Amino acid sequence: MISSIVNLLYPPLCLVCGRRDELRDQVLCTTCLRKLKKRLPPFCVRCGRQLPGDPRIKASCDDCKKDTLYFDRAFSVFYYNGILKDLVHNFKYKKMTSLAQEFARLAVDFIKDHGIAKNTDMVLSIPMHSKRLFKREINPSHILAKAIAKKLRLDYSGRLLKKTKNTAAQSRLSRSERIENLKGSFSLRKNTRACVKNKKILIVDDLFTTGSTVNECARLLKEANADYVEVVTLARGDRVR
Repeated sequence: MISSIVNLLYPPLCLVCGRRDELRDQVLCTTCLRKLKKRLPPFCVRCGRQLPGDPRIKASCDDCKKDTLYFDRAFSVFYYNGILKDLVHNFKYKKMTSLAQEFARLAVDFIKDHGIAKNTDMVLSIPMHSKRLFKREINPSHILAKAIAKKLRLDYSGRLLKKTKNTAAQSRLSRSERIENLKGSFSLRKNTRACVKNKKILIVDDLFTTGSTVNECARLLKEANADYVEVVTLARGDRVR
């Protein structure tokens, strides 16, 4: 109640432009929200890549036709450009965790618009190796996934998956190097296979680049007999239509 009164008397400043806005419960003003480029169909029916043509097209992209994929569907909410790129950087590396609720709200709107996560049993995040977590202090994937799960009223678990190898940063690697870099770098924690069996699972992460991270996690879940694995990421850096 105290927080609501403070927001009423002193509306928060937009984290991008610094202006106050009539949307008192949001950290981005209306003008800056409009600048976020939301992704629209047609999407690749597996990885969610942007496809050209009629929005009703249902097809796979060239990469998905040749890659081995373990997740069933993947979607990304925004294009990774403009002010969103700066916001994600601040969220991940400057610990601007106040963005989590805004990102979660926007992601949930997208999820509902596109019929994602129907009959989902649980939400998972991408784990971070203990050494990297010690250095970063926060795991953005965990914070975002937990916020999305709460808004969707779904169970969240941050303890099923474990990062076992402190791998090189993916941003510095080529597509093939990313895939090789992540092989065997995750595991399911002991005595958790029963929690996964026959479950419909939603994996949440901040960015989708090649999909190698979420695909490796999906592989473990499918090997533990998960029924269906969907992926939602906040952004993806492919071409803007």
